[in-house]
Amino acid sequence: MKLYHCSNTRSFRPLWLLEELGISYDIAFIDVFNNKGQQQSYLKINPLGTVPTLVDDDITLYEAGAICLYLSDKYTQHNLAPRINAPNRGHYYQWMFFVPGTMEPPLVNIFLHTQLLEVSKRRQSVIDDSKKRFERIAAVLDHSLHNKTYILGEYFSTADIMIVSTLDWFPELISNFETLNNYHQTLSQRPAFKRALLQK
Repeated sequence: MKLYHCSNTRSFRPLWLLEELGISYDIAFIDVFNNKGQQQSYLKINPLGTVPTLVDDDITLYEAGAICLYLSDKYTQHNLAPRINAPNRGHYYQWMFFVPGTMEPPLVNIFLHTQLLEVSKRRQSVIDDSKKRFERIAAVLDHSLHNKTYILGEYFSTADIMIVSTLDWFPELISNFETLNNYHQTLSQRPAFKRALLQK
């Protein structure tokens, strides 16, 4: 099994998951920020030139969420995803898709207009609007975590990996949400999270 990874991207999600699973894997670093993803050798593996990409024997997958769903269901003995017919399987799907569909868009806008775009193209109005949008999202997460250790209750799952890895983009934005902030800080102390961070 091989994971194509670049630091400070969504590929941290399957990387953290692989560390939680404790399975053997190889890692290849693709510097997408310096256009290395567009090299022909990599485009043959992932025609989009993005990360992450997972190669598992004859299966090649891209999209972080899809890779995480695949790995969690393949290695069921680690109990990082509810069983297919479990009552909380629906909520598991909800939070897995909540991340790319709801959490990410305002954070991506903040990233674009504070770091990635040329200074002349950055807009403070976009940053302000995106922060307001994310504040509402953070409030929903904070409420959902009330009296819970993890997003599914007392059961750590891949949905937590998806959420916490995204909160890690701009942790200062959740400083006013005590429950959410504590959740982020606690899970980012997990040994597997720390091991994944060392993969530069």
